[in-house]
Amino acid sequence: MSSVEIYIVVEGQTEQTFVREVLGPYMAYKEIYLHPALIGSPGNKGGNVCFCRAKKDIVGFLKQRNETYVSTMFDYFRIDSKWPGRGEVQQQIQNGGSLPATQKAKIIENATSDEIIRVFANAKSRFIPYIEMHEFEALLFSDADILAEKTEIDVSHIQRILGNYSNPEEINDDPEKAPSKQLMTLNYKYRKIANGKMVSEAIGIQTIRKKCANFNNWLTKLEHLQGGC
Repeated sequence: MSSVEIYIVVEGQTEQTFVREVLGPYMAYKEIYLHPALIGSPGNKGGNVCFCRAKKDIVGFLKQRNETYVSTMFDYFRIDSKWPGRGEVQQQIQNGGSLPATQKAKIIENATSDEIIRVFANAKSRFIPYIEMHEFEALLFSDADILAEKTEIDVSHIQRILGNYSNPEEINDDPEKAPSKQLMTLNYKYRKIANGKMVSEAIGIQTIRKKCANFNNWLTKLEHLQGGC
């Protein structure tokens, strides 16, 4: 099997570090090589996740080399209101629908893919969008004991948060109750980039995949890609 090259447009340095230093080595064993790139112009620190910026980066990478793939890693609650599929999700919720995290992600990822293909037809087999539900730190709740140990937070507090949700990816998409905000409330010393890398390394990708269905679905898609497009 030929090796696979994938550019992943990410929203911030936390995701960039995770992809480069934790997820990258895991996928490299399968001859899948990940190249994280912050959204926006060179020198940008990420953030401001509007679709116009993301589209420019995604299409730019797709045009560079025909044999590479492109993916994304953006937080659901940080994408802008004009993002493809976001309006449909909000409409279903307003109409009383109860959408699990995986369903929200599927709606937005499908709509994102459709829009990129509309702009650049050759993206059809080479663009694999991924929207985190609801932010990176949700993945760290895949192992309460390790998260508690590495962040110096009593495990009972971590378990109490998990008790409110069916799985880690459901942890609130309200910016004020986001996983990282809850960790910072429990320990003000929590730092997204350094602690995110340390905790995710200790937990391991396999455990995260078992607890986080949407994350696992994304990696499964990447694992089925063929080198050379």
